[in-house]
Amino acid sequence: MTLGAKAPACIMENVTVRYSQNSPPAIEGVSFKAELGEMVLLAGPNGGGKSTIIKTLLGLVKPEKGRVLVLGRDPSKDNDVRRLIGYVPQISELNIYAPLTLWDLVSLGRRPRFGALFRLPEEDVRIVNESIELVGLSDKAHKKLSELSGGMLARALIARALVQEPQIYLLDEPFESIDAQSESIIMDLLVREKKRGKLVIIAEHHMNGLDAVDRVIYVNRRILAVGKPEEVLPRLNPSMAGGSSG
Repeated sequence: MTLGAKAPACIMENVTVRYSQNSPPAIEGVSFKAELGEMVLLAGPNGGGKSTIIKTLLGLVKPEKGRVLVLGRDPSKDNDVRRLIGYVPQISELNIYAPLTLWDLVSLGRRPRFGALFRLPEEDVRIVNESIELVGLSDKAHKKLSELSGGMLARALIARALVQEPQIYLLDEPFESIDAQSESIIMDLLVREKKRGKLVIIAEHHMNGLDAVDRVIYVNRRILAVGKPEEVLPRLNPSMAGGSSG
């Protein structure tokens, strides 16, 4: 099911987020729209508000001011719309010492439908296995998370998002400190999902594959620039301007 498919998939209007009453805003006056079938890069320095935008779109953070709509709904109030979002957190947020295998982690993307203790139906098991195969980790499916490299963990998180079959992918620094092979596999899958009409929003300060990006939104607390990668990045972040598919 796709909610609000005729409207922009994500809307932020004059959004300000503050984590505590006495702290400066993490983001201030942020406004943008994003469409299904688009890949958007949220670029900017560390601490500039990229992760805050992602978490606000997820409904994990509620704005002090402004309006947020995802597929026509307020994500902080609507559980149904959150199920249509595939969230890929930073690897550092993953507890690799949890008693989980890679297969267990990926299967969590199907379990909101059934509950953590429910035995997955055969069709869902097939989807989990196919997603693990897509990220090239079938031979690692029963490895503990603590036995996996950073690149493997990044791919496992992508597989977990894929099995949700979402309309929107929100990724928070998915390419941080991973190997080139993992980055290439992840980027190819994100391009595939974009071509299938999904919205892909990536928060990142370094990535290759910029030719697949439709727009860059450069943020440092406020939005400083919006445009094509070749227009925005050479001016504001030259280190990203040379990225290409790999």
